[in-house]
Amino acid sequence: MARRVRMTEMEAFAVKGRKSESVGSRGRGTLLLERMASGAITAYYRERTPTSDRRLALGLLARKPRPGTEEQTLSELRAAALRVATAVAEAGGLSRYLELKAEEAELAAAERVERQRLAEIEAAQGTFADLFDDYIDSRRGRVREDQMAEFERILRVELKGKFPSILALKARDVRPDHIRQLLSPIWERDAKRQASKVRSFLRAAFQFGLTAEHSLGRTSRKTFLLSLNPVDAVLVPDESKPGTRSLSDAELRQFWATIESTDGVGKVMARLFKFVIATGGQRIDQIAREPWSSYDLKARTLRLIDAKGRGGVRREHLVPLTDRALEILADVRRLTALLKTDGEACKWPWTSTGRQPFVTTSFAHATADWCRSEQAFVGGKPVERFTPRDLRRTCAQIMQRHGVSDQLSDLLQSHGQTGVVSKHYRNNPEAALPEKRRAIELFDRALGAVLEG
Repeated sequence: MARRVRMTEMEAFAVKGRKSESVGSRGRGTLLLERMASGAITAYYRERTPTSDRRLALGLLARKPRPGTEEQTLSELRAAALRVATAVAEAGGLSRYLELKAEEAELAAAERVERQRLAEIEAAQGTFADLFDDYIDSRRGRVREDQMAEFERILRVELKGKFPSILALKARDVRPDHIRQLLSPIWERDAKRQASKVRSFLRAAFQFGLTAEHSLGRTSRKTFLLSLNPVDAVLVPDESKPGTRSLSDAELRQFWATIESTDGVGKVMARLFKFVIATGGQRIDQIAREPWSSYDLKARTLRLIDAKGRGGVRREHLVPLTDRALEILADVRRLTALLKTDGEACKWPWTSTGRQPFVTTSFAHATADWCRSEQAFVGGKPVERFTPRDLRRTCAQIMQRHGVSDQLSDLLQSHGQTGVVSKHYRNNPEAALPEKRRAIELFDRALGAVLEG
């Protein structure tokens, strides 16, 4: 039996047409080298049977293969041919081997596509932080700027700043115990009202995720896959007490007469309180933020944007102005006439600098200053401390005592004016103005009686 001879390296590189050698034992196929027209030598695994002659390319022969190419040394090509020969024998022939390789490639491609699909789904699934960002974006243009600022502050300071790992969770993975972790530090520092506020924010965000994910017109492509609201299981005890403080006629008369001369209370701030009272107890923060452009002195109205109530939806509220209110505005115009912003007339009536309206926290400080002053005495007794909100309640009770119906009083104060009917049917602020004028006339008459004593 003739011994099978392997090619030398010199013979392999000197091949002019084709040259081959057996792979392993007889019948396992051959390693075939073939010089191409370009001069390159291509290596094949070759299987010959009585009915077929098939090849499988292995690579290019090279003395020093370049990384990242198909080039291999002769030893590497022999090893590759042996691996193929073994696999071909196990498969039952080169044809079946190629079929199996094609099936493996197809399966691998399908697995890659599936992995990519799952990765895209995973990437599209929003985190806890994404959910809040989406919720905040959904409120833009629908709630006041100060509310938007508070949403963003809560997210930045109370949540992201203190619990980044929880905010990085997928929204679907957030559990009630995570919500408890967020709220407990706020509650434990005795900021119980803030804890309740943050809980409401959290609940609204998750409720948005449950209902708005598939809404038409939504710009975000994040999905949240929520099945429940984890905030519902975490309760914040309601320790708030309904306000009951209202000023007596004598107290209101004393406040009206002396607030302008109280140390620490500016002249414009003092008139803001009087204007709040003169307009029937409007919300002081809503009045304070409106610029002069919201006042129509010819029509004798003030346009407020009321964003109280569920969801903080913006609603226009027209307030009729009495002679008493207009006189106060004339004083304010005179007091702020010299305030300029970039050389232009002051934009806001309720300001001490001309650059921006009063900060809302200053209202409570001003009433506290009056309550501590020597003017805060009636009948020789100190006036019990009150807040700007109590002035609103005082006006409501004056109307009640003087026969103004609850319906007219609520309409004038824009109290309880939310709901489906108000949103879709009674949504023309001009239509309600005659009723409001009737209410303010009745109130102004009653207020005059109180102030005159």
